[in-house]
Amino acid sequence: MAREQDVEKIRRDHQHMLELISRIQAECTQREKVSNCNACDTSLRQLCHGNIEALIKNFVDVTLKHNLIESMYMMEEGVPPEHRIAHNRAHMDISLQLKEIRVVFTRDGNCILAIEGVDQALASLLRHFKDFDEQLEIYLLASELTP
Repeated sequence: MAREQDVEKIRRDHQHMLELISRIQAECTQREKVSNCNACDTSLRQLCHGNIEALIKNFVDVTLKHNLIESMYMMEEGVPPEHRIAHNRAHMDISLQLKEIRVVFTRDGNCILAIEGVDQALASLLRHFKDFDEQLEIYLLASELTP
């Protein structure tokens, strides 16, 4: 029963991360019209910038916390060391992507570039969920069944 709750926690975290990404993507209404925030009206740019900055910070924090929690789950019996190593390496790759989003955003404040980085992070996360987290869930649930 405890492992089922852990798996459910992983899935809730994934859903929350995806919801944050959707909110970030929806925040900029000019994305199809301009390639740089400097082309937007100043009042719109300030509001958009503040909202996107807060959402990105929240998304990064939630994702890094989730990766840490998953890393703790990977220490459980039944999770093979090969999976743990590859999974943690994938977490590092995602962390680097998140850092790059923050660096680019801090450097030039272009929300559109930041959202493009979030789009790339979304693709990486979806692959990660499929390639690593689904397998981790199987390991966790199987360990609960093993006496």
